[in-house]
Amino acid sequence: MQQSYRALRIIAEAQTIRIVLAPEPDELMLNELCVLCDSLHTESSSGIKAVVLDFNPTAAQLVAHDSQVTTEHTSTIVRRAWTTIRAIKQPVLAVVRATLSQPACLLMKAADLTLVAENAGLMISDEEEDMLTGSQALRLGYITWSASAHDINKQMERVLDLLQTKSAIALLHTKASVRLAHANHATSLVALEQVNGLYLTQLMQTHDAQEGLQAFLEKRKPNWKNI
Repeated sequence: MQQSYRALRIIAEAQTIRIVLAPEPDELMLNELCVLCDSLHTESSSGIKAVVLDFNPTAAQLVAHDSQVTTEHTSTIVRRAWTTIRAIKQPVLAVVRATLSQPACLLMKAADLTLVAENAGLMISDEEEDMLTGSQALRLGYITWSASAHDINKQMERVLDLLQTKSAIALLHTKASVRLAHANHATSLVALEQVNGLYLTQLMQTHDAQEGLQAFLEKRKPNWKNI
């Protein structure tokens, strides 16, 4: 299924939502991204297992060249877009196929997982001289994976295949637990207690948690209901 937006190209398939963004998104594209991200907080989105931000040069034609975002990452619309991406409950994968503008780099950093073409340029700070290629960013630990431009689709499908075999509700709780563990806590023990509480009081109360245990005992593949 494909839904047409004025500036965004949205592709929904195999329990994933792929949002095609320009490497230099304009204000219209960023506004529509915010609307789309906000729309994912509904019951109808409960079966989605991953959201992909696909920074693709083919989307550049959708950008009005006289309205590109040229301000620094503190601009209101970029900050709002970053916040809406961070609020997505499902795992978010950013796929970068070309050099990104500074606002686009900030959006990429809001993702949980990042796959960047080896030769794509990324700004890791406000200074242009701090730009790294995808392969350099991987070596320094700024991104999750890097691949050649030729192989990036194959690598994206590999990552999505891994996520699609999991329970959607389990992925939501896994992401929540990672965020909780990295939140500011007085001590590591407090963080561990909160993550353990989430595991016992929320995750283990789901249907799929019980199905996973039963499937393990019966040595069969689980039949996820994503609830």
